[in-house]
Amino acid sequence: MQIRFAGIGGQGVVLAGVILGEAAAIEGLNVVQTQDYSSASRGGHSIADVIISKEPIYDVIVTEADVLVALAQLGYDTVKNSLKEDGLLIIETDLVKPERPYIGAPFTRLAEETTGLALTVNMVALGYLVAKTGLVRRESVEEAIKRRVPKGTEEVNLKAFRAGYEEGSK
Repeated sequence: MQIRFAGIGGQGVVLAGVILGEAAAIEGLNVVQTQDYSSASRGGHSIADVIISKEPIYDVIVTEADVLVALAQLGYDTVKNSLKEDGLLIIETDLVKPERPYIGAPFTRLAEETTGLALTVNMVALGYLVAKTGLVRRESVEEAIKRRVPKGTEEVNLKAFRAGYEEGSK
């Protein structure tokens, strides 16, 4: 399964990819996680690729995404052609306007309402992705969050993830 997160710098797409990869590794799956971002520290495109498989993985980047999670228009526009024709597009509905079928929610608004921090948008989107796809178990992602987010932010990130998971479970 090839998953691509796309957004802009500051939205945490790389961390979301790292956490998803860690969750898959916790479950004993093979994982490759890579990232690409512009030289701008804020506002440039940001992409995180995660490939998850029970079999050996020979690609190092997503070649044809089964799932694309787009958190900003610039990120979406940069990689939209990498999504398979029948792939799943998950978007931040307040910020991305695609020309193809999608599912999604206003992830940034949900992050602000849940945690008071727009920067937890990545965890909300990750929760939504996990609920909609079942790629990995919720518990595995929660363990990966505890391992990978900055110390002292575990609870706020878990709260955001759970809000996204709840939204995706609807």
